Amino acid sequence: MIISLLSRSRSTSRPALTAAAAAAAVVALAGCGSPEQQASAAAPQSGESRTVTTMLGEVTVPATIDKVVVLEGRRDLDIALSLGLPVTGVAAMQPGEMDLPAPIPAKLTAGAKELFLRGQVNLEAIAAAAPDVIISRFSDVEPIRAELSAIAPVLVVGDQDTSTWQDDLRLVAKATGREDRATELITAYDNRVAGLKKTYADVLKDNTFAPMNYDLESDSTDTRAKRLLSTVMTDVGMKPSAAWTSSLDGTKAEYGPEQLKVGYGDADGIVAIVSEPKAWAQVQAKPLFKQLPAVAQGHVVRSDRRTHEGAALTADAALDVVEQLLKTF
Repeated sequence: MIISLLSRSRSTSRPALTAAAAAAAVVALAGCGSPEQQASAAAPQSGESRTVTTMLGEVTVPATIDKVVVLEGRRDLDIALSLGLPVTGVAAMQPGEMDLPAPIPAKLTAGAKELFLRGQVNLEAIAAAAPDVIISRFSDVEPIRAELSAIAPVLVVGDQDTSTWQDDLRLVAKATGREDRATELITAYDNRVAGLKKTYADVLKDNTFAPMNYDLESDSTDTRAKRLLSTVMTDVGMKPSAAWTSSLDGTKAEYGPEQLKVGYGDADGIVAIVSEPKAWAQVQAKPLFKQLPAVAQGHVVRSDRRTHEGAALTADAALDVVEQLLKTF
């Protein structure tokens, strides 16, 4: 049975990630400094099983986990890899044209089997993969909860509108006996945030900032406060521009092609979230974009839609983007 879940998503922006995940690649990176490099398979606690409470109720997970399937490929995959879980089944992503480094590097997602196209969950393929645990977000799991639960225990995580990546990381860590690893990842993130706040205190105090997402198809820009990159910018202490401020209530601040200066003219620094190189060339050629003060003064850096959602690996990549912008001042 193949079930389409694309229309059920709570998030309108769904970035493409490289599909597949190899636990061996994760283990090979253990002992280095970044979340990517430290994604090691921590030994789970002893015991026959662990029970945790998710958004869909209690779930009991076996103590020994040899196979994990993730359904969506952003926060769920990021959490699994960050915790060093043996991901053996993933959704296949449509090939894209994004040219920036992926927050979840391909070397971490090189060996698992692609079970179905993203958004087209194939229950038979999941069953054949014989996972010990399934991980995915609430909006993908809820419509087929019974069918998935008949295959394996299902750990439900949220998304940018329902929970923080830290809370979901802790949940999965508790269920899989990797709580120390979750604490390590969150502490590393908090320490890096604190370091940026200290190093760039004057820049943060004297300037306003905006994440500016560009959509090639509609030739429009928008800002959302709950995207992961936006929350990272908030954690670092970046003062929001008017466009960013207007999205803090959970709505999307959106601007047409002739409204670039209206939307982002007051920002001293901009993260331009432009996924495709063709779109980036189009944005840079726009006279109104060139007239933005942040652009004219060289205080603009580029990211892509893969920083919209994720967990520790993606948050660390978002901090790279933020630091790159702060260094322009």
